[in-house]
Amino acid sequence: MVWDPAFESAFHPKVVAIVGISAKASLNSPGGTRFLNTYQKMGFAGKIYLVNVNATEILGYKAYPSVSAIPEPVDLVIITAPAKAIPEILEDCIAAKAKNVHLFTAGFEETGVEEAKELGKRVREIALRGGIRMLGPNCMGLYVPEGHIGYMHVPPLKSGPVSYVFQSGGHSDWFSQHGPNYGIYFSKGISYGNGYVLDSPDFLEYLASDPETKIICMYLEGVRDGQRLLKLVRETNLQKPIIIWKGGLTEAGSKAVSSHTGSLVGQSAIWQALFAQTGAVQVSSPEEMAETTMTFLYVKKPAGKRVGVIGMGGGVSVYAADACGREGLELPSLSQSTRDELNKFIPEAGGSTKNPVDCGAVFVDVSLLVREMDLVAADPSIDIVILMPHLNLARNIGPEQVDKLVNYMTDFALNNRYNKPVVIVFHSFINEDWENELSTKLKIELPQKGVAVYNTLSGAARALAGFCRYQRTREDFTRVNS
Repeated sequence: MVWDPAFESAFHPKVVAIVGISAKASLNSPGGTRFLNTYQKMGFAGKIYLVNVNATEILGYKAYPSVSAIPEPVDLVIITAPAKAIPEILEDCIAAKAKNVHLFTAGFEETGVEEAKELGKRVREIALRGGIRMLGPNCMGLYVPEGHIGYMHVPPLKSGPVSYVFQSGGHSDWFSQHGPNYGIYFSKGISYGNGYVLDSPDFLEYLASDPETKIICMYLEGVRDGQRLLKLVRETNLQKPIIIWKGGLTEAGSKAVSSHTGSLVGQSAIWQALFAQTGAVQVSSPEEMAETTMTFLYVKKPAGKRVGVIGMGGGVSVYAADACGREGLELPSLSQSTRDELNKFIPEAGGSTKNPVDCGAVFVDVSLLVREMDLVAADPSIDIVILMPHLNLARNIGPEQVDKLVNYMTDFALNNRYNKPVVIVFHSFINEDWENELSTKLKIELPQKGVAVYNTLSGAARALAGFCRYQRTREDFTRVNS
């Protein structure tokens, strides 16, 4: 389709109609009532009209028999009525010249039932004939903090530079709710379900030109026009990082996709070619999507992919080496001059000045940690520093030692004089309640300050590797196209 800039009114509506709320609904009822409740709690300042042919008033709102009976133009129509009623409602939207429609209703081709498939074809034909810009069916619709509109569960009102296009409503809900735990806030959130009219390339085209969107995340199960998607991803990714989670790449996942949104998923090799040709970053879970997005938000651009790891324990060192090596990151040996300085306070027995650097003493004496971090970051063979603090050792000296440790690491990550990216992995060495609670607290609080914090070293390695590949690919693409 040719992109219509009038679609902007769907993201910042002034007049919204909700079709399908029962005449006997309460604020706890499912369907359209949940959207009404969310809009109210988010402080939506526009007008809301309820449509029900069998009621004159619902929940204190005057009810109208149809969208065409509403006395002013409607920017966004949210439809939650049963599937069989949708054709008639869409015809009414066309008569009312209401072009932006969010079809929340499910029960079409994703059911596998032939009658439902035929109904879906009819719905799509009506929407296309009437020029309706339709999201869905079978989707959560739009989340725009600045416009105070959102899903059935009230999402955060704070805006940010990340936008997402997700085929799954459940993943959309998770990302909008949990994103702030990773320091992620959103400009636009789009859940589009079966994608009868508007598909992922349409939304990507919109976000590519949206000045409020700096990073784009996508969860895709299938796409109708793969060539258009590839072209848009390749062009947009040079300006705005695109992080894609492609669902259904396995045989089992492919079967699940067909029963979820009814999408045709295509072959895994085709999607791998898309990643190779566009430089988009591939992830494979909601947590990986969040950690990778956090990395793009808060990690400085590294000079390369050589990593220095600071932690404790021989086993942890092996784990670090394997995790980084598996993702294509390098763990070079530190220079002899760096090791000579580290050997002045790191004991040979029970410690190591190789990379990873293994020393428990630095976690009970912040002055030693200061020296260690400065030496590792200063080493010319290191581009990125990963810190794996042992909070339990610090706690043995006193709770204030933990505060000193965390404060110094935070400041070093944000302001080190070498301008190198520094990230933190918090995981509990000892299964004590206070340590689990503290690490959970820090994983949420530090990203709010601009520090990337990961649940696992493997997760950090994956996110950093994707970040490094993107930087290198972007430079290569820019050089080729210049």
